[in-house]
Amino acid sequence: MFLTKESPTVKRRSKGEKTRLLILQSATEVLAKNGIKGTTHRAIAKHADIQLSLTTYYFKDIQELVHQAFTLCSSQVTAKTSLAWQPAIDLLTSVNKTNLRKISDKENFRDKLSDMITQQLVISISDSPVELTVQQLLFTEVQVSPQLHALAEMHRTTLLAPYIRLCEFLNSSAPQIDADIMLTVFTQLEYRYVAMPSNEFLLKTIHGTVNRVIGNMMNLKS
Repeated sequence: MFLTKESPTVKRRSKGEKTRLLILQSATEVLAKNGIKGTTHRAIAKHADIQLSLTTYYFKDIQELVHQAFTLCSSQVTAKTSLAWQPAIDLLTSVNKTNLRKISDKENFRDKLSDMITQQLVISISDSPVELTVQQLLFTEVQVSPQLHALAEMHRTTLLAPYIRLCEFLNSSAPQIDADIMLTVFTQLEYRYVAMPSNEFLLKTIHGTVNRVIGNMMNLKS
């Protein structure tokens, strides 16, 4: 068996992709800290601890760099969200809706679902402050940056999907509208408590809101 050396071209490409990713990840962190106006080549290079010439080599246009940083952040958030929602989706799949006729059974289902979504939100708040801040910035900046509109719409559509599925399961007469309300309430919780250490107060506050919203959807009294 003969061993062949990796070609210099492959090595350069691999190193180049790593550098490019480092720049984009650093850009998302600078965006979270400084906002769009404060996100410059110099600020990103300083944050990444690399030469300024590298950021301008890979991204000559700062608008392109910012847009791709938003895109990277969007893909990271949606991937995490999809994974976090899986237990709730599994619960919906395992439950026969005909078994939710009794009030006690409906309350038990509401409580299980509320526990899962609360855990998801608390983990997001504690572990993903940068992504949440950049996501909020994306939805804010779309008002003044038309070029971000398509990305923001696609991102929100992806975030909305599991909520629509939940609302359809709960026999909502307007699943799209109800899902939008739920997503808005829950993301506002994330933004309000972003970067707050997980504690008993945070857990109870979020759980109370989640439980009430889902209970209202199921026509259950608090």
